[in-house]
Amino acid sequence: MNLAKPPAPLEAKKPRKKIPVGEIGRKLTKVNSGSIQLPSSIPVMALSGVTLFPNALLPLYIFEPRYREMLATVLAGDRIFAVGMVRPDTGEESIFPVAGAGLVRACVGQPDGTSQLILQGLGRVEFTGFDQEEPYLIGRAKPLPTVTDDEDACHKSRRELQDICTGLVSRGVELPDTFVKAAGEMHDPAMLGDLFAQHLVRDPLAAQQILSEPQLSVRLGKLVDTLRQEWQQFPS
Repeated sequence: MNLAKPPAPLEAKKPRKKIPVGEIGRKLTKVNSGSIQLPSSIPVMALSGVTLFPNALLPLYIFEPRYREMLATVLAGDRIFAVGMVRPDTGEESIFPVAGAGLVRACVGQPDGTSQLILQGLGRVEFTGFDQEEPYLIGRAKPLPTVTDDEDACHKSRRELQDICTGLVSRGVELPDTFVKAAGEMHDPAMLGDLFAQHLVRDPLAAQQILSEPQLSVRLGKLVDTLRQEWQQFPS
């Protein structure tokens, strides 16, 4: 999703009115995922063109009966489910093996049985199979940890991302003040990369490739190249 145009809550094929997230703690803060144990079996919401990166906040509107059922189960348990991107090349609702697992931070039920919620990304997971396919997917998941390999290259990419943010602002692209402030102050390359990938990458498949890359220097390099290409204003 692109922060230059505020995102609307999402569910497959039927966007809805934006959730007033400002009143429920919309902050760019890191999730202490070390204190949250990701389960080995995770319900999955399959969405077209949507990724969930660690620490990101994703507004969702739940209206399909299958996902209402899923949400009721999730809220009665650990409040965790994953968002998996539907593969566009299969002609059916199958998802990419790497997805973002998230925690329901806030949820408001409506009289008609629908719900609006905020899902905060906890981490990357890789699905090795599925214990359930109907009415919604439940996947066998293992964490996909980030491999920090070349720290110098990672911090070089971090500085390049910060320069891209500065360049966007200088060209009049409207970005939330909280985003710009966080981008300028953040020193963790992995967290900064996930922030930019969630909100500035326009091509959903490019975002999925970035999400799926465990090696941090490679991931950040792909992100920088993608943003330069999409925004068409930064030299290589």
